[in-house]
Amino acid sequence: MFPFPVFHSVPYKKKVFRNIFTNATGQHIHADVCDPEDYSLVETLIALTSGIDHNQPQFHRPFQYAVIEDDQILQVFEREHWNYGRFGDGKSYGVWYAAEDEITSVTEACWVAYQLAKDNVLPKGEVYHSERAMYLADVDSKASLDLTKEKTLFNQLVHPSDYKFCQALGKKIVESKIEVLRTLSARKKGGICNPIFSPTPIKNPQRIYYLKINVYPDGEIGVDSSQELIRNLFQATDLQSPYKDGNLL
Repeated sequence: MFPFPVFHSVPYKKKVFRNIFTNATGQHIHADVCDPEDYSLVETLIALTSGIDHNQPQFHRPFQYAVIEDDQILQVFEREHWNYGRFGDGKSYGVWYAAEDEITSVTEACWVAYQLAKDNVLPKGEVYHSERAMYLADVDSKASLDLTKEKTLFNQLVHPSDYKFCQALGKKIVESKIEVLRTLSARKKGGICNPIFSPTPIKNPQRIYYLKINVYPDGEIGVDSSQELIRNLFQATDLQSPYKDGNLL
């Protein structure tokens, strides 16, 4: 058991960013299912079995799909979608990882992509690609916790690989009914991350653009997007421990 200090929750209201895996925007959605000549047959079957009301005029379709996507963006809170991560063990509760700026959100995703690539395709000399969608959401909570000034916890909160303290903290946060955490990013120096432990404070998630993360065998990580702000080239070694000089910012 870790000796946590006494925490006092405070209100939190801000727009945050979260990017998630999605289908390649230039790839037909059925490309991995069947040959092109069978697309129409598959689409007919989908029309008969999907949750979309196909009796409605087609111009309603984007709004119907938007409802489904809103459900999917929050599905990390459903038991079958709980994942292991810095603030969750994947067995007890879900965590919705967001950030207060786009670059921090992308940098965190780049590190996750690198870990997946390292475990799967990089040893074969192949390039790993991750197609992603960036979302912007309003977060409004009366029960948040700001740890960005807790210097005594700094080393444990941003440890490059040991998540035991953060996962124990996440469990305590859930037990204490705290919804939102504000903490320094472990991958983007000076970035602020928002692990969120309840869907309640998350409002109006909107997909704002797509991006693509490319991880190369030499450890380079490239980000492609129509948004110039997030187009970047990282080195995996720099993301592993951005605070190695001991400075917070």
